[in-house]
Amino acid sequence: MTGPEAAETDARIVLHSSWTGIVMAVLGAVLLAVIAIVAWARAGATVVSLGATALTLVAMLVVAFDLPVATSFSERGLVRHTPLRRHEITWDAVARLKRARVGVHHTRRGKLGGLIANRGHRNYTLVDQLESPQEFDELRRVLGPVAVRLGLTDELRPPDGQPPTWLYRRKQWRPAGAR
Repeated sequence: MTGPEAAETDARIVLHSSWTGIVMAVLGAVLLAVIAIVAWARAGATVVSLGATALTLVAMLVVAFDLPVATSFSERGLVRHTPLRRHEITWDAVARLKRARVGVHHTRRGKLGGLIANRGHRNYTLVDQLESPQEFDELRRVLGPVAVRLGLTDELRPPDGQPPTWLYRRKQWRPAGAR
C-alpha cells in the first residue's frame, strides 16, 4: 500500500526504558557474575558457588531476553524490544494496560510508574519509566478505539512537565519536529 492508507497502518509510537534501569539491571548481573567467580576461585564447587552461578545465569538471561529497552506500539499490537529478542503481543492477547507500582519502578514525579501489559496471569513490563503527556496522547491516538478497552484513560495520563522517554536517545528515535 502507498499513500494515506499505508500511513494509517504504519502509525506507531516507541516508548523507551530509562538508562538508569537498563544500566542497573546489567550491573546487577555483572555483580552476580563477580560473586560467582570469587566463590569458585576461593572454594571451588560448593553450594554457594553453584548457587551464585545459577543466579548469574538467570540474571543474564532475564537481561538479554526479557529486559525491555523500548516498546513499539501500533494499532495491531506491541513489540517489546529487548537486547536479544523482539517479543510481539497482539492487542487481542492483552487484557489491560496499567501502571507499575511505585516502589517497583520508581518515578521522580508523581505516583505513576511505567506501562505494564496484563496478559492473562502474566504482567509484561513495557517500559520502566513514565512517558510524557504528549507521548501518552500520541499512544492513545495510535491505538484508536482499542485504547479505551485497554484502560488508557485520563487516570493513567502522566502529569504535565514529565519529560519524554526519547530525551536521551539518538536523534533517530525523536519524533518529527522534536528538538
